[in-house]
Amino acid sequence: MTTVKSFAFPARSNLDAFEREASQARNAELEAALADAIARGYAEGLARGRQEAKAEARELLESSYREGSERGHAAGRAEMNTAAEALRGALVAFDAERTKVVAEAEAFCVDLALAIVGRMVEADKVRSEFVRRSTQAALKVLAPEAPTGVFLNPADLKSAGGTMSGLPLQEDATLASGTSRVEAGRLLVESSIEEAFAQVRCAVLEIKSKRTRQKPEAALTEKRDVV
Repeated sequence: MTTVKSFAFPARSNLDAFEREASQARNAELEAALADAIARGYAEGLARGRQEAKAEARELLESSYREGSERGHAAGRAEMNTAAEALRGALVAFDAERTKVVAEAEAFCVDLALAIVGRMVEADKVRSEFVRRSTQAALKVLAPEAPTGVFLNPADLKSAGGTMSGLPLQEDATLASGTSRVEAGRLLVESSIEEAFAQVRCAVLEIKSKRTRQKPEAALTEKRDVV
């Protein structure tokens, strides 16, 4: 047996209320989903932004370090080159000054030695000794010829004559003190302390002049080697 149930449509007002509730529920869900999406997007964007900022900061730090290192290296090289150049200049100047001082000292010693010898050859004792030695040297040169006359200045004959006994000594006032003339027939040997000293002086001054010219050249060579 079939049971028949009665069915009644809801009232219009009820349908409208139900529809409003459903619409509000959907809107609430959409707003919640939108808020969640916004929150997730903000969090993801913030995290990505932080990562990118860290990467940029790291790259900037590395770039700054490289640039600073390069600049520091260049500055250090420049300072080192400047210091080395200053040291080379100081060495060259010191060597030049040293060379100058040595040259001046050598020149002074040479001049002093010549002055001392010049004063010594003026002494009667030195002139007498020179006359005696030069006469002996002349006799050896003239040998085997025997001397026919040994001529001396009167003062030298008086002071040195006693040490040359056995020789034909003769006085000659035309001879300067410190001069001897030994004759053996047609042969003649004459010696003078003044001429001997002049020859020694010229030889010493010539050596001094050569050394003075050589020192600037040597200093220039050393300067080139240093540079």
